[in-house]
Amino acid sequence: MNVMKSARLARGWAGVALAAVGVWVASPVDAAESGAYVGAAYGVSRVDGADFDDDDQAIKVFLGGRFNPYFGLEVAVNDYGDSRDGAFSSELLGNTLAAVGFLPLNDRFELFAKAGRLWWKDKVRVGDSFRDTLDGNENFYGVGANFLVSDAMGFRLELERYEVKLSRSEIGVELDGTFDVDVVSLGVFLHF
Repeated sequence: MNVMKSARLARGWAGVALAAVGVWVASPVDAAESGAYVGAAYGVSRVDGADFDDDDQAIKVFLGGRFNPYFGLEVAVNDYGDSRDGAFSSELLGNTLAAVGFLPLNDRFELFAKAGRLWWKDKVRVGDSFRDTLDGNENFYGVGANFLVSDAMGFRLELERYEVKLSRSEIGVELDGTFDVDVVSLGVFLHF
C-alpha cells in the first residue's frame, strides 16, 4: 500500500511541476521590445590560418539598444585569448559595432543575426626575434539565440566569425596573411 501511495504522490507532484513550468513558459515577457541591454559572455575562440591553428578562451562584454522588436545596434569589447603555434603567439583584442536583426519566435525565445565592424589589436610574437603590436579593422558576422527567463534577464548562445588580415609586410615573417577567428560563447544579459 505504501508503494501505491508513493506512486500517486509522485504523479501528483509531477503534475504540479509540469503545470508550474507551463505557466512559467506561457507567461508573457516583454524583453523583446525596444530598450537597452547589457551583458557578458564566455566561450571558446578558434584561430585558424594556413599552418596556424589554436583554441583558447574568449570573453566579451556587450551593450546594445533595440529600436523595435526586430532591429538594434550592439557594441562589444572582446578578448579572444592567447593563441600559440610553435614559435608564433598572438594575443588578439577587439572592439565591435554591429547591426543586429532579431526574429522573435515567441515571448521567451528569439534568433538573431548580426553584421558589423571589428577594430582589432594583436600582440604578435615570433620566437625571440620579432615582437610587435599590429592593428586593423575588418567586417564580421554572427548568429545566435536569446532565451529570456524574465522581462529583465536572458541567456544568449552565439557563434561569431571574424577574419583578421595581416600582410606579410606588417609581420615581417613568412606567415599566411588571413586568420579566421571563430567564437562560440554563452552569455547572460540584462534588459532595461
